[in-house]
Amino acid sequence: MTAEVDYRGKIRELIKAFKSMPTYKDGSVTTKDFPALIKAIEFGRTDEQIQTYVDYWDKKHGGVLTTEDYLGIATALYRTSEFARQFAISVDHDKDGFISSKEFLEIADVVSIHDPKFVGKSYDDFVSEADTNCDGKVSIEECAVWVESKVNKSVE
Repeated sequence: MTAEVDYRGKIRELIKAFKSMPTYKDGSVTTKDFPALIKAIEFGRTDEQIQTYVDYWDKKHGGVLTTEDYLGIATALYRTSEFARQFAISVDHDKDGFISSKEFLEIADVVSIHDPKFVGKSYDDFVSEADTNCDGKVSIEECAVWVESKVNKSVE
């Protein structure tokens, strides 16, 4: 029961940090607040990683982070497996349950932030590493396990 109370307390802290950002308005902030927000939630990242997040969010989401997206991402940061699963779901734009070569490009952008050795990997490399059931395609769950392994590698 204590863990649940701590988790709820963490959610309150995350919301408080989000709402304290200078661009907070109508339940969202802009990427201008990313450096301060990342510092406020004590999510240790380099300036280069933060800038990559800003560039990605500007390109894919118009530079606006909603409270809902923020809470999904921020709470998942404390549970890498959930972060990986939510990320895999978010890049499956056609919602077919598998990651296409086009969708992989979005994954590659983010994974290379966490694992610089990943830069230059191809979709075929991804499939050979992530396709654990050897059906020639990568499901959301296979992708999540693979992303988790890459993100965890960066914090070891």
